Amino acid sequence: MGIDPISMGIAAVGMAGAGVSAYGKYEQGQATAQSMAYQAQVAANNAKIARQNAGLDIQAGEIAATNQGLRTRALIGREKAATAAAGVDVNTGSASEVRAGTSAMGMLDALTIRSDAAKKAWSDEVQATSQEAQSKLDMMESEQAKDAGDIGAIGSLLSGASTVGGNYFKFQNSFGS
Repeated sequence: MGIDPISMGIAAVGMAGAGVSAYGKYEQGQATAQSMAYQAQVAANNAKIARQNAGLDIQAGEIAATNQGLRTRALIGREKAATAAAGVDVNTGSASEVRAGTSAMGMLDALTIRSDAAKKAWSDEVQATSQEAQSKLDMMESEQAKDAGDIGAIGSLLSGASTVGGNYFKFQNSFGS
């Protein structure tokens, strides 16, 4: 008994279908891998930006604290000049205590500015760490998507071959009996 051309045609179509399915799974894995690699790079860039922002926050805080110190010194100078213009001894008594209080409040304001800047910088550092972790996770997912695409393609080919073989065997047995 020879090979039936209809059976061969059916087998060829079945194998072609399995090949197309396998290629689709492979391409899907590749596309997912590329997408995840892109997301990983975005997260890595965001981490870099967050770290830069942390440094900028500290710099801005120092500048603001310095400016606060300058404003405080100017206020103390105006207080001293106004007290002296009123004929009060500026180096004794309540006039001296008023300036000391103004100085202390100015120092507290500067410390608050620095503290707020440090909190903002810490928040940026936490964000950077989170983005770095996300980047690593996305890269792992990218690698897994490639592997899943390859395994899915192989599985489709094997499944298709098994189905075609089983159908061919059934077809041959139905005419051979």
